[in-house]
Amino acid sequence: MSSVIATKFGVIRRKLMSNSQMLVWSSYKSLAIAGLVFLYPLYTVLANHLCSQSSAVTIASFKHKWGSSETVESQTNISHLVFGISGSTNRWKNRRAYIESWWQPNITRGFIFLDQPPNEFLPWPSTSPPFRVSEDIARYKQYHHHKMPNAVRLARVVLETLGEENRGVRWYIMADDDTVFFVDNLVEVLAKYDHRKYFYVGMNSECVSSNLAHSFDMAFGGAGYAMSFPLAEAVARNIDSCIMRYSTLLWSDQILQSCVADLGVSLTKEKGFHQVIIFPNYLCNNWDRKI
Repeated sequence: MSSVIATKFGVIRRKLMSNSQMLVWSSYKSLAIAGLVFLYPLYTVLANHLCSQSSAVTIASFKHKWGSSETVESQTNISHLVFGISGSTNRWKNRRAYIESWWQPNITRGFIFLDQPPNEFLPWPSTSPPFRVSEDIARYKQYHHHKMPNAVRLARVVLETLGEENRGVRWYIMADDDTVFFVDNLVEVLAKYDHRKYFYVGMNSECVSSNLAHSFDMAFGGAGYAMSFPLAEAVARNIDSCIMRYSTLLWSDQILQSCVADLGVSLTKEKGFHQVIIFPNYLCNNWDRKI
């Protein structure tokens, strides 16, 4: 009898333990499901936030490295131009008025390069470009077979101008001391071109015989011409070898044009650069106009 009771009690206990385990398991299962239901939306929100944040950082990093495509470089203006003017102390008295008609003190940038100190004109007028005395060219004597005595000195003006002014420069404008510029027009013309590339901008002469004697693809300094910064820099590096190589050319403009051609650059013609030279023939019968 007692054994039967014990057996029944064991069966009941096992059933109770089984039911208890099932209840506990059921509770755990319900808790787990509830936890998943709660955590899934939280995970989704956090994941989206982190992903979007990561994407933003990646894009920002990319833009920082390569630059935004929306960045636009500022338009070329007068402050980006530097003038290198070839002059002579003996002619300064008669040429000063030409330069001062267009030079804007504290606005235009550049220098006039003279062959000797202008002692008789000191103190130097603030209405004129600051002057520099050209470097001694005695070392070029054996290469100086030019008919124009100042050819070597004037050819080196581009080098000396670059040495004086090279910050924030996009264009170097080479000219004579009797060249007259309409500066606003000049800025507008040069703004059409990419100053980061090699550009040699100017015009040949309006005198046919001058073009025949020199070149139809040469910019004449009397009318002025422009070199982009990288081209002027390249010419300046090679100017000495160009002077030695082209030791018999007539004018400094020819030396420079040949030096530019050696770099594979041709003249970009702009009809706003005018030069007419007086000769006693039917080809050139106008007053000398250099604008």
